Amino acid sequence: MKKKALATLLLAAMLTTSLAGCGDAADSTPTAGTAEKKEEASAETKEEATVETADGELSLAEQAIADRKAKAQASGEYEKVVVSFFDWTGAPAGLDRVNAKLSEYTREKLGVDMELLIIDAAAYTEDLKLMLSSGEQVDLFSTCGPGYMTCVNNGYTADLEEDGLLDNYGAELKSLIRTDYLDACRVGGTLYGVPPIKDYAIQTACILIGTEYLEGAGVDLSKFEKDDLGYNKATWDDVDEMFAAIHEAYPDKIVYSTQDNLLTQGSCVDNIAGDYFGCLLDPANSLEVENVYESDLFKEWADRAYRWNQAGYISGDAMTDDNGASSRIKSGAYMAMMAQAKPAYQNQINGECGRDMTIFDVGDAFMGSSAVSAFPWCMNQATEDPIAAMQVLNLLYTDPVVANLACWGEEGVEYVVNADTSINWAEGVNPDNSEYYPNVLWLMPNQYAAHVWEGDPIDVGEQTAAFNDNCPVKSKALGFTWDNSDYAAEFTALQNAYKEFGPQIVYGFVDPETGLKQLNDALYAAGLQEYMDAKQEALNEWAK
Repeated sequence: MKKKALATLLLAAMLTTSLAGCGDAADSTPTAGTAEKKEEASAETKEEATVETADGELSLAEQAIADRKAKAQASGEYEKVVVSFFDWTGAPAGLDRVNAKLSEYTREKLGVDMELLIIDAAAYTEDLKLMLSSGEQVDLFSTCGPGYMTCVNNGYTADLEEDGLLDNYGAELKSLIRTDYLDACRVGGTLYGVPPIKDYAIQTACILIGTEYLEGAGVDLSKFEKDDLGYNKATWDDVDEMFAAIHEAYPDKIVYSTQDNLLTQGSCVDNIAGDYFGCLLDPANSLEVENVYESDLFKEWADRAYRWNQAGYISGDAMTDDNGASSRIKSGAYMAMMAQAKPAYQNQINGECGRDMTIFDVGDAFMGSSAVSAFPWCMNQATEDPIAAMQVLNLLYTDPVVANLACWGEEGVEYVVNADTSINWAEGVNPDNSEYYPNVLWLMPNQYAAHVWEGDPIDVGEQTAAFNDNCPVKSKALGFTWDNSDYAAEFTALQNAYKEFGPQIVYGFVDPETGLKQLNDALYAAGLQEYMDAKQEALNEWAK
């Protein structure tokens, strides 16, 4: 990481203390899974290094802002911090306008311009890797897509605690996140990312079906009891019956918008260290690493996918269609999908699918080992000004003005604020014509610093925190991470083996009796047992 700006201030610092003001931080904003830790964590950040100036004491953070503003005044140009993440449709039409509003605010707040770089989900992984490896400016980025460990192993990520970076310039951010959640993002003891504040628990195996299709097929929804989140509690037999009904009623549409997510979204299997080459099949009770592809659970999923494919519920192009499951439903060509639900999920999925969706809960609530560390926000190790980047990251987590612009766009253009502080579309605006609607709240740094959408509970952050805390199936390996760089060759070989034989199983294009043997033979030939043994050894050491 380039540390010139950081080192200059630290060398000038006098290690005296002052109360760290919260500025415009949304202190009353509920944050998922952090409320009970916030007061304690805030106390830990009360002391802050300061520097003597002609005008008296300024904190290091304040001095950095003052220096940037003075530099901009002299040069007539503000330095820029670029923040990248994906959405489902690529750069929104109103992105330049939203970026202008952000910069108008951050110039005054931090002495920097702020630019959101939003990339279509289908291209994000490869585009981000190319930008990070080629030196194109990206200062902060979501690791959802390329993967956290991939970014760490490739050397893309900066140490966020080096020379007091997080403590001195992201103290408010740090106060919002539980210590154990931060620790879950450490790799080899180093903090390379901070988790988005969100639902860490998930309601697995939720089948979503367009309400209009259920009504058209005459499906009686009154027979379903409600789960704790208010969704319909169903069985796989129920799903089979409903799929058959909507298929008969709408033979010109594809029933199931499937993806390679049978384990990720449809089970409580813990993919420790971020991959399924060695998993915890009973994560709430056991730390034994096993091969999930030989398990009864995976065979049940394979049988189900094959049966659905044979029944005509799955598109013949499923293995090559890169579009997201929800975007396919939004197109009107598909009727159902699987997802992970959470509190106040209804509005989100309705927006993604462009229609009212009925949610059926077929699984269990689960918090896996990587629930917190699945896709942290990171800083580019090559960023020119790590201090400015950290201060922008701090605003994304704590400042409602920045959070609302990033999450929802511009007030009065994209949305209007109701009397109860919830929001809804501005006049004449909807999901189809809005110029700014990323609809990826779950990957934003802190969605709870922004407004709540009308229809969702105002206290959704507190509800999500309770959902996290009360999750019935929590992995015993929560917070475990493993640097697999010593087994990079085996990992690549395993990925290649899976790509050759796995997709045809999960999309239902091969008889499981044949496909499962081919897959497992290829995985073991690629070094699966050695890879699992290394995982087990690392997990045992961590457990001690």
